[in-house]
Amino acid sequence: MTIFDLRQAFHHSLSNMRGWFEDSAVSGRLTVLDRLSILDAWQQEMAEFFEKNGYCLACNRRLNRCRCPKVMN
Repeated sequence: MTIFDLRQAFHHSLSNMRGWFEDSAVSGRLTVLDRLSILDAWQQEMAEFFEKNGYCLACNRRLNRCRCPKVMN
């Protein structure tokens, strides 16, 4: 996938996430902490998706050109 394909998939996924959060029938019972946990998991999933396809989510560069600090977990 190209970076353009990845960014398009990211924005499509983000749009779906926003729609889901705005639907009170679906997310009305979620607490703020629940929502933050879901967003955190989604962001991690997107970072892994980008990495799997050879790009950094933060800077959109190929991994071999990325200069972002690595976060230790």
